[in-house]
Amino acid sequence: MIELGIVDLRAESRRRVTALVERWAWPTPDGRHSLPRVSVHSLSPEEVRFHGSLDACLIGPELIACDAAYVSTIRAQLPDKILVAILDSRSYSFGLVEQLGRLGIDDVLVDSATSDEFFRRILLLRKRIKTHKRGRIILVDSARGGVGRTWMAAAIAEGWYAKGGSVCVVDCDVVSQDLTRFLQVRPYVSESLKLLLDQQRVVTAETASDCTRPIWDDEPRFVCMAPPSGGDESVWAGVGAQRAMVSVLEALVLKYDAVVVDTSGLLTVARNALLNVCEEVIFVINRDTSAAYANRQGLSLLAGLVRHDARVSVLINDTGVGSAPVSLLRDQVAIIASRKVSHVVIPRCPQAMAWVCSGYTPYRFLGRSIHALVSFADGSCPSGARPIARIWECVRRRAGQLCRGVWLRVRKSSGSDASKSVEGGTRALPGRALLALSPSVPDQGELVSKPVVLG
Repeated sequence: MIELGIVDLRAESRRRVTALVERWAWPTPDGRHSLPRVSVHSLSPEEVRFHGSLDACLIGPELIACDAAYVSTIRAQLPDKILVAILDSRSYSFGLVEQLGRLGIDDVLVDSATSDEFFRRILLLRKRIKTHKRGRIILVDSARGGVGRTWMAAAIAEGWYAKGGSVCVVDCDVVSQDLTRFLQVRPYVSESLKLLLDQQRVVTAETASDCTRPIWDDEPRFVCMAPPSGGDESVWAGVGAQRAMVSVLEALVLKYDAVVVDTSGLLTVARNALLNVCEEVIFVINRDTSAAYANRQGLSLLAGLVRHDARVSVLINDTGVGSAPVSLLRDQVAIIASRKVSHVVIPRCPQAMAWVCSGYTPYRFLGRSIHALVSFADGSCPSGARPIARIWECVRRRAGQLCRGVWLRVRKSSGSDASKSVEGGTRALPGRALLALSPSVPDQGELVSKPVVLG
């Protein structure tokens, strides 16, 4: 989704530029399927400072002809955004282009430009401009059904929420709506999403947010998007619907730290389209030996579709079906040639399996295991959460202080020098006193460590 702002002096001139952009954005009916999505905002010069989320700002010819110096004001208000001047072909000159460049314009477009030229310049300029913070699209996928894909999508979503992040979990099963029904989010189908997929409404941040509903009434950071209405998988068959769904997800990651997509019920072509844009894939398998070939083939196909910098994790879900050793799955099944794959084992938990329509997710009982999947690829954590490595560093530092304090107290009370031969601050405590750490992870996802003296 490309957020465009059109700035000019009068409303009539802004309407002319908007009509010009619509001609570029949708030259033919087929262009709606193949070209990137564009959201247009018509703004007066005074309204620009209230729209810092724009990707690019198009400055109309009337503003440039009457007060070209005002471009420097817009540049000060949008220092990290793209500024493109729309020039009249009759007044175009290299002198004017040079002047606009000094004022802060990134590029110019003549009103006689083609659609290809418009998108080529906007897309290439976006690569050079620092974009605003965005979340991650996380796909929970598998090679076959019944391995716990929906189960794990709900747990991972609450894991992000418990660590302080905002999360949207997406249900794509238009037939049974399992995820939406299990989480008891009404309505179970989304008419608004169906309008976006049918291209009867424009995909923007506002229309995408209209498709979401909070899972818990008092928590807007944990929401669910129901599948589109229709009741048939053919809703995902069209190229336009697939591209519209990608645009919806790209609009959601601007608002949420993570968008967790349960691919249950998606057609293969729609699943492949989402794999091309996601930042992380969590591939769920179980210990059933009969599914070993399907899992190996599914991972091979997945590797050819995801981006080179996407994170791939294999989640081994112990559902009680099959008896393949975990070491065998790690070494021979859950691997991708020339690509790093992380493995996470989820133990069998009868309490977590009873989460259906209970008001909670499996994260309540599997928080320790889910934490390994809830982190950014670069090691950073969601907003409001602290990296685990930093927490453990603080714990180790505090442990060293406590060890030294206990040793000094014991030595002072005993009055002996039995522990003089101590190196580097690691001291053997008299009386076989041992200082240990007992970490525990509560339901809220915070890491708590308390010292315990054993002796």
